[in-house]
Amino acid sequence: MEFKDLGVSPKTVEALNKMGIREAFPIQEKVIPLLLKGRNVGAKAKTGSGKTLAYAVPVAEAIRRQGHAQVLVLAPTRELALQNYEVIKKVAPWLKFAIIYGGVGYEPQFRQLEDADVVIGTPGRLLDHMQRGSLKLKTACMVVLDEADRMLDMGFRDDVERLIASTNRDRRVWLFSATLSSDIMRLARKFGVNEFIEVGEDMPAQIDHFFIDYDNKFNNLRRLLEKNRKMLVFSNTKRMARMLSQRMRLPAISGDLSQNAREQALRKFSNGGMVLVATDVAARGLDIPNVDMVVNFDVPKDSKTYVHRIGRTGRAGKPGVVVNLLRNEDYEVFGKMTGELNLEVSRWENW
Repeated sequence: MEFKDLGVSPKTVEALNKMGIREAFPIQEKVIPLLLKGRNVGAKAKTGSGKTLAYAVPVAEAIRRQGHAQVLVLAPTRELALQNYEVIKKVAPWLKFAIIYGGVGYEPQFRQLEDADVVIGTPGRLLDHMQRGSLKLKTACMVVLDEADRMLDMGFRDDVERLIASTNRDRRVWLFSATLSSDIMRLARKFGVNEFIEVGEDMPAQIDHFFIDYDNKFNNLRRLLEKNRKMLVFSNTKRMARMLSQRMRLPAISGDLSQNAREQALRKFSNGGMVLVATDVAARGLDIPNVDMVVNFDVPKDSKTYVHRIGRTGRAGKPGVVVNLLRNEDYEVFGKMTGELNLEVSRWENW
């Protein structure tokens, strides 16, 4: 379905066309008409489903330049906050934005907040600005929670509730989450969300799953790198991500790298770089297109994490590959995961 058929204005449709976007994804088809009617909506949708545009389009339709906060977008990580900004500014380039997260100086953020229409950021730094008096939310009439489950997992519940409660009493609340757990449902209903949409998360059929069980995982990764395919490499810890980055001279995103280093690595990968190392926390929610291969340098701890990781490849009908590097102690966990997910996994022979 095209966006004009969803009730979207010609001006916004033109902005989408300039981005090369004409057909709406399922999450957009279901959510956009409800948001345009001013409903409070919670939606279950995985990374890469098109959820950012699902709320960016209604923002573009409803908000005009006024020079004070009208929209508050909460995200669990700095990278996701930046990604949201990149999408919304293309759909609504007439608006002014403040992108607020920790790890950087306050002065540029003070200036952005003076006349921003849309405030996007992580809960901790946003709450800090609110307490300092540099963030005033009484005029904010739209609140978006992106990756809400992740924010709760990271311990941001109290910060999120305080921020939402500080916005306009007549606010609209739009919540997006990979899961709709009982915790998420309680949070949603507390702030008036009473309609919930789910978009299916079937395992993509076009992804092939492999394992390599030779002893030296570093050597195996080096051999995979020779394939010269766009590759996302996952580790379970910041320490291992740092080790892979240093030992193999690979760009990485993880919590213990500086913000500038993380942004540079992500920008390089998005703009044509071939390899990126990431932890699950750092990569959560990031929509990184055209990934040919996901490599689990460390086997994920559960099937939910496995599904989140592999969702970066095999998109839009394109084939994808997942390669799992195994040690003897990984077999029990890996076998349990593949059984739960009903996966057919083959030994990697494509050297």
